[in-house]
Amino acid sequence: MRKRKPSFLNEKTLLNRLLKNYALILVSLILVGMVSIGMNTYWQSMGRGEITAQEAVDTISRSINDKNLQGKTMLNGLRDNQEKINSLNRYMDMSISDYLTYSYDQQLETDNYLFLPGQVKNFYTMYDNIESIIIVLNNYNDYYLSTAGDKSGKKISGTPRLNNKFYLAYPITNPVTLEVLGSFYIEFSQKDILDSLTHLTTFDGLSAYVFSSTGYQLLTYTEKDNTLEQQLIQQKMKETSALPLQKLREDNILEHLQTTSGFDILVTISKEKILTHVLFDLRILMLGGLVLILLLLYLLYRTFTKYSQQVDIIMGSMALVSEGDLNTRINEQETQFELKELSIGINTMLDNIEQYIADIYKLEIKQQDAHMRALQSQISPHFLYNTLEYIRMYALSEGSEELADVVYAFSTLLRNNTDQAKTTTLEKELSFCEKYVYLYQMRYPDRIAYHFEIDMALKGLVLPKFSIQPLIENYFVHGIDFSRNDNAISVKASLVDGQVKVLIRDNGKGISLQKLALIQTKLQSKQIELHDSIGLQNVNERLRAYFGPSFLMTITPNETKGIAIMLTFDEPHS
Repeated sequence: MRKRKPSFLNEKTLLNRLLKNYALILVSLILVGMVSIGMNTYWQSMGRGEITAQEAVDTISRSINDKNLQGKTMLNGLRDNQEKINSLNRYMDMSISDYLTYSYDQQLETDNYLFLPGQVKNFYTMYDNIESIIIVLNNYNDYYLSTAGDKSGKKISGTPRLNNKFYLAYPITNPVTLEVLGSFYIEFSQKDILDSLTHLTTFDGLSAYVFSSTGYQLLTYTEKDNTLEQQLIQQKMKETSALPLQKLREDNILEHLQTTSGFDILVTISKEKILTHVLFDLRILMLGGLVLILLLLYLLYRTFTKYSQQVDIIMGSMALVSEGDLNTRINEQETQFELKELSIGINTMLDNIEQYIADIYKLEIKQQDAHMRALQSQISPHFLYNTLEYIRMYALSEGSEELADVVYAFSTLLRNNTDQAKTTTLEKELSFCEKYVYLYQMRYPDRIAYHFEIDMALKGLVLPKFSIQPLIENYFVHGIDFSRNDNAISVKASLVDGQVKVLIRDNGKGISLQKLALIQTKLQSKQIELHDSIGLQNVNERLRAYFGPSFLMTITPNETKGIAIMLTFDEPHS
């Protein structure tokens, strides 16, 4: 016997479709959950990034304001009266020894000791965040420089160098004339700002820039290699004295503040770094989700494999029965739950069939085939109906409505075939035919279409059973082309001027005009010998005998392809 392919590997089995659907649903739910958590985490991180950028701006702003206040306080200590202004000019104009003598003489006259190096040295004592102090007076070529290493300071020729240092600049004005005499520069330590920014974020992508009102870059802080960003800022400031905020905002969370003192504070946090940080934090979630997907797929595979093995046992036994081995029985010990119940029912049905076949062989009569069909039609019909109903209900419980509809249609056909009634109504006959076509439609999905229509007045019309079904069956045997996907058949029953008309049309292969003419001739003859059209012959004879001379069957080709069979007879009077 040819080895069967396992059910769970068969692309056309319901079990395979269920496995794929369940796997797809489970994987989709897990992925949707993971994506939702990831997106939520990302947007929360973006929100924290915006808060962090704002906090960084506020921190830098507060620090600059404090330093600016300190600088103004120190400046006032150097030029708040004319004597101090004179002291500044004397220091820049005299040697240090002459200036010292001048300071002593002023103390004797005014009881106020004004000695610039001493005053500056006191500033370092008052404020521990000063790195250097520079005083430049307009009328002198030298400038005064004091550093943390040399607090007293000294005069230096030339122009002071302020590059890459956090200098705050203040104009030195005469308090009386308000004349600008020079500039006062204080270099503050950046340590407090840098320490605050370092502990402010965990994204490793924060950058901060501070520019003075004149466009001088006071502070540059970065947690990442952002040479391109710095070059962009410097180039834009050099060209337009404006920050490229719009360009920076494309790739960064950005906060910008222009203080009342004229300072530009810019803080950026790289979106790419935030995304990298989020992905790093979610690595355990992604790994866990992947493991969960693999575990669920494995468990689902194992579960369906076990179920499919039991289905294969049943299908293998049924294959042997279909090949004529009626002694085959399903091993009920290898099945479980509903499959066990189904196995018991099939085994019982096979036992009954085997018993009835034995009885048939004991009946030695000449019309063996006819009697055999009669006996087989009696094989426990209620058991068969109940078994089919059980299968239909089980299919519904498993959500397979299509399989349930097929089982119901087949059960209806079986019940109609085993019914011993000689006649039926036109409505029941067409209902039986519709289920017959429906079963073909299920076997060949998306290839067959059908349409049945009946006048209300004809639903109760009595006619012999199997009057129309053979005509439809004839189409499926001789006329349909299963390689096409536009096959169609229709049945329309109407009452026109007291005459019943039943039209059966299809778009099948059709028949040649020569053969059609021969059939038409023989249908009109009382001696019919249509050996190739048993269905037509049978229906024509039975309906002619039942409805009398008014009955007429005509067969004509359709306009495009296929044939049309018209049955006409007078409406019977009750």
